[in-house]
Amino acid sequence: MTKERKLLDYVHVLMRVMLVSERTGPEHQHVIKFNALDFHTLSMLRDAPGSLRASDMADQLGVAATTASSVIARLVKRGFVARAQNQVDRRAYDLTLTADGRRIAEAIHSQDLRNMGLFLSALTDDDQDQLLGLLGRVVGRVAMLEARDD
Repeated sequence: MTKERKLLDYVHVLMRVMLVSERTGPEHQHVIKFNALDFHTLSMLRDAPGSLRASDMADQLGVAATTASSVIARLVKRGFVARAQNQVDRRAYDLTLTADGRRIAEAIHSQDLRNMGLFLSALTDDDQDQLLGLLGRVVGRVAMLEARDD
């Protein structure tokens, strides 16, 4: 098995743990079904210092504007995201979490942190530091390549 294939297999296992399947019972979905883009959108809004423009959301998700619009519309309909017209650019919309959206985003974040604790628990402290250092280098390289492509 090649190193690339082995890494792909490992990443698939980790992704399966990180993503909540729509087949999972509601008790494991924070009471509502989400897909990966919903998770990422709620997480980005949770981490945003204020509102986030819909176009910036699409860029950060790496999806087409129409896809981001569908995700946003779904989350607005569920009452998790509020959409307001931007005061400077009337064509743009600003997005924020509602109180329910913040509650769900915090629950997702807490579960993500528990998952990371589970992953790291398989390693010694030194191994954890080494893993984080190596992943940091990989992420830095990916970020550099993405910036170059923009």
